[in-house]
Amino acid sequence: MKKRYYMLTFLAALLISSVAIAGHHYGGHGHMMPSWNMTEMDTDQDGFLTFDEFSDTYQKKLRGDFDMIDENEDGLIDKDEWTKLMEVHGVMTN
Repeated sequence: MKKRYYMLTFLAALLISSVAIAGHHYGGHGHMMPSWNMTEMDTDQDGFLTFDEFSDTYQKKLRGDFDMIDENEDGLIDKDEWTKLMEVHGVMTN
């Protein structure tokens, strides 16, 4: 059980870092923070960021990262798409 937890934690960290590094391989989708411009993030322009405004920025980024991996645009990441991502980053998969 403990080994599985560590493996899943490692894979999650690997995915996040792989997607962040992948930008130059997939047309520029590699920035950890999509925008550091508060004005762009502050969608209601009240001068404050709510949690929803802040997290929406990340949700859009995560959607872009997911869509980048989902090459056939079926809304699912299949084993071939995942394997290709891992190969781009030199990660061996089973």
